[in-house]
Amino acid sequence: MGDEEGTVQNPYRAAVQGRSGDSYDDLSDFTTELDDAKKAMDKGAWVSSAADDFYTELTEQITALNNAAEGAETEFSETIENQPEKVEPDAWQTHWRNL
Repeated sequence: MGDEEGTVQNPYRAAVQGRSGDSYDDLSDFTTELDDAKKAMDKGAWVSSAADDFYTELTEQITALNNAAEGAETEFSETIENQPEKVEPDAWQTHWRNL
């Protein structure tokens, strides 16, 4: 884990990278479900004024989810990019879970 210069891999950066991938998988599963519902509605699975209201809310939720996903992706990417790959053994990143 360390090297000859006395630094260690940044565990905070690694944790953020790991959670970024997990979040992407969770988001992908959720958006697939919503997209499937929208496709069904587009094909006429439910037709009524209540269905119209539902469809409007569904498309708004899909848009909100996509916007939130873009924001989260940006946040993860910026956090990862702004963290060094290696840190001193006593750096805050080595014990960030205790902060």
